[in-house]
Amino acid sequence: MASRKSDKLFWRLFTPLAFLLWVIIGLIVWYNISNEVELRRSMLESQLRNVNATILDAYEHGADLQETLNFIDNYNDNTTLNDLKISVFNEFSEPIAHIGQVILLEDADHRVIPELLVAEAEGQATNIRPDLRQSVEAMFNVMTSNDGAIRTITSAPYSPSIARALNYNSMIWIVVIALAALATSLIAVFARRIAKSVYTLHSFAQRAAEGSDISLDNIRFSHDEIGDVTHEILRLYLEKDRATKRLEHEHTVALRANEEKSRIKRQTANNLNHEIKTPVGIIKGYLDTILSDPDMPEPLMRTFLKKAQEHTDRLTQLLKDVSSITRLEEGASQVKVTDFDFHDLIYNVANDLEVSDINGSMEFDWQIPFDTYVRGNYTLLNNAVMNLVRNAAKYSKGTRMQLRLTGRTDKEYTFSFADDGTGVGEEHIPHLFDRFYRVDEGRARKSGGTGLGLPIVKSTFTALGGDIYVRNIKPHGLEFVFTLPKAKQQSDNIISTSDTES
Repeated sequence: MASRKSDKLFWRLFTPLAFLLWVIIGLIVWYNISNEVELRRSMLESQLRNVNATILDAYEHGADLQETLNFIDNYNDNTTLNDLKISVFNEFSEPIAHIGQVILLEDADHRVIPELLVAEAEGQATNIRPDLRQSVEAMFNVMTSNDGAIRTITSAPYSPSIARALNYNSMIWIVVIALAALATSLIAVFARRIAKSVYTLHSFAQRAAEGSDISLDNIRFSHDEIGDVTHEILRLYLEKDRATKRLEHEHTVALRANEEKSRIKRQTANNLNHEIKTPVGIIKGYLDTILSDPDMPEPLMRTFLKKAQEHTDRLTQLLKDVSSITRLEEGASQVKVTDFDFHDLIYNVANDLEVSDINGSMEFDWQIPFDTYVRGNYTLLNNAVMNLVRNAAKYSKGTRMQLRLTGRTDKEYTFSFADDGTGVGEEHIPHLFDRFYRVDEGRARKSGGTGLGLPIVKSTFTALGGDIYVRNIKPHGLEFVFTLPKAKQQSDNIISTSDTES
């Protein structure tokens, strides 16, 4: 189908171009041949006039006219004027010298030949007409002397030699036909290329209108200007199409992100409502019990008040955590960052753990080299590490936790925080950073967790330009791997050093 359409377009281009070419070539050849024939006739006429002029010059110098004619006849032997006839007449129209048969001055009806009448008026004349004796086409030239005493007439019958001299060279047709055939072939090639390029462009436009997939790899272009233009149009279209699809994709992603953000907000609001209701209900229950029993024993009252205080502290911590994670996620660009040695931060964390006993019975081991300068917020990172310690101490059931530097690039450091506890089920791994997510709901509530510790940790590293993920490790335990940007000055030094070494 495509081939037929391309062939149809080819013939629509080739036919008028080839016809126009042949018309132009024909007109040029006709014009040149006409000029050439006319030029050769003019040359023959000039030769006849020269002969007559020679005879008249001999007459004026008193030479013998017959001898002059004989000389001219001998001179023209074996030339195109080999059959030349010359007749010289006196003022009484009597022949006084001639070569060949005497040329008749009148036809059978006694009409004077027309060139003689013109010559008597103008001094000379040329005419092409049949010879009155032989009925052969011939060229006649008549000239009269200045004194009008003689008239000389030359006749050149169109013999085969003169006809060949007057006619154009037939070889010209062979050359013309060969050139025309070559030009036609070139037109065919040109029309084929144009047809192919135009059909390629037409096919592209049709496929674009239909919304079909288009690729530069499955379209072949001719190696000419039209092919280049078609290729450029297609390239611009594909770039625009990719840009449009990219914008549509980004719009879709943005919509999904907004929907996900709205979902998370709704889920957070619901979870927060549930989390707040629990301690508030418990606090209200203890206070209502105390108020409803004025005679309650003091030890029992103190126990109830202590429980109410514990849940008040839990509620306070919950609101504090919610405020922290909201501030981190919505104001990440406003978090103040500085360059500091992460070794110093962990050193202070280790000292705080010895005093506060936050890590419980678990041993805290750390391996952070000196001059591990990071770019971040000291307070937020301190809280994030403390949250990881609390999480391991409360839920891992291990005996040892370890923080160490595991890798570095030109831009960032990679750290690992791992424990040797029981780990978690693989189905929980993707959700450990979800808000209010608890692996063991009952145990988490007994330990007083808000369910926001790990989400705050993730938000902290994300806000500071790093990242964090979690995985189970063998033979048992849980590992948090996080990255932090290198201090700006240290990154520049590393890059400069690398450039110097290279």
